[in-house]
Amino acid sequence: MTRRFALAGGLLLLAGCQAARGPLPENGTIDLLNLLKDKPEHRRFVNALTASGLASRLGRQNGAVTLFAPTNEAMNSLPASLLALMDSPPSSPSEAQRAQLATLVNANAAWGLLRLADIQARQGRVVTWDRGRLQVNQTGPRTATIVREGVPPVPGRPVIAITRGDVLASDGVFHVTSAPILPAAPGA
Repeated sequence: MTRRFALAGGLLLLAGCQAARGPLPENGTIDLLNLLKDKPEHRRFVNALTASGLASRLGRQNGAVTLFAPTNEAMNSLPASLLALMDSPPSSPSEAQRAQLATLVNANAAWGLLRLADIQARQGRVVTWDRGRLQVNQTGPRTATIVREGVPPVPGRPVIAITRGDVLASDGVFHVTSAPILPAAPGA
């Protein structure tokens, strides 16, 4: 076998292994950022994390983190300008763009590894990175509802739900949500 054919065969084998690898395990062996990056349905949230500069808060060296990660579709109700920023983040976001994305990320993140059972042990209370207070009420083994203090329900809009909780990573956990948690209005 010539060297060229051996190299081509090895590349084909590698490509086949990568295509067949499937989703990353959700058993606490993969870090939050890579686990979320592996899920195309969370592309907008991943883009917000990275473009805001807040992805640097993730990682074992910083302690465990809990993320409330809305799907791409769940973010459709956000302003068009914010969606455009998450859909096509600039390689060097301006300070204003980073701040806009950070506002969203900070409302959907908390310090500590907070599985649904851990949250219930705290009477359902969670404090977010932006110091918002959430009330999380478990509705099933991996589901719950979320209400943020100071953010009144919007008529015709369903309550934010955790549709799939306790997705475990090596540096924390994330809960898939039906909508982004919005920050409280100034002065609320």
